[in-house]
Amino acid sequence: MSAFEEVKSLIFSDPYSSLPQYEVSRKHFDVNGENVLLKHAQRTLSSNANFVELDTSHKLLQANGICFAGIWRMSQISPYSGLFQAGTEVPVIVRASVSLSGTKQRDKRAFGIAIKLFPYAHSALTENIFLMHSLGGTKTKHVANLPMTNEPALGELPPFSQLLTAYRLESDLEKADKAFSGKKANARFRPVSHLAEVKIGDAHLRPAQHTEESTPKLSLSAPTTSKQMKIERELEVKSKADTQTEIQDLHWLRAALSPDIPLVDKDDFRDELSLQHYPNQALSWVLSAANFNEAGIDKARWQEIGEIILTESVVSLTCDTKLHFNHPAIK
Repeated sequence: MSAFEEVKSLIFSDPYSSLPQYEVSRKHFDVNGENVLLKHAQRTLSSNANFVELDTSHKLLQANGICFAGIWRMSQISPYSGLFQAGTEVPVIVRASVSLSGTKQRDKRAFGIAIKLFPYAHSALTENIFLMHSLGGTKTKHVANLPMTNEPALGELPPFSQLLTAYRLESDLEKADKAFSGKKANARFRPVSHLAEVKIGDAHLRPAQHTEESTPKLSLSAPTTSKQMKIERELEVKSKADTQTEIQDLHWLRAALSPDIPLVDKDDFRDELSLQHYPNQALSWVLSAANFNEAGIDKARWQEIGEIILTESVVSLTCDTKLHFNHPAIK
């Protein structure tokens, strides 16, 4: 059994019979004089484990979530390397969550996703990235169509009753980040550039596919036609030429709902994102990349590079309380 299959099996092994409502509150941040929140934040930055045993009853933030299994597929020729290189296709586990306690449409929801990629055929080591819509959250009917980046906007202020909780979270997350990222610490930005450093020979690689005719949207495999083989050969040659002459540093990554995916009207975001409500029981986010510029992410020049296709979903105890995503430090 592969590392991906093992992780997926555990996540899908203990689904809830009904949705829990875990509370994110300052009262859980300190236990017997110990700053547990800071300890957890430091572990998130230091541990590469796929699962951890919490010493609390639930996560101290991002406590309520839904997990997915799917595919990371780079379908567009681009100047980016590693796991961003055209033709790369690896399995992923994704957890979507909100930062604070509110999970319903009436709540300000700071929505985001953690993505765990499995590029190594003979190792349990994974690569992890994080994308969010806004740090403070927003009140909206749907979360699926909120664009997410690795440098999210501040957004609105959290609910008044949770302002002190939010400030404490930001303070301890910044303190933990400084311990690992030094002067470059920025708790509001999570790098994705480490994915470009993964040697493509270590990852699963398929030739890039550009057209609707040659790329079945929601199928993980498809028969190869002679026309498709010709397209693949041409794109493979172009991809090698481009990446050899113009490798660039990807600074920002954005995920936005694929335009052909319908919105689902459910009060709780976990019900909204449950794949049983979508055509073919699948959901996809289009991935776009941009290089750094001094003017900031608002002036980024985005280039579409691929998509994340989610094909299975579960709300489970392991998803919420044991699944771990390593936060990459800023180099």
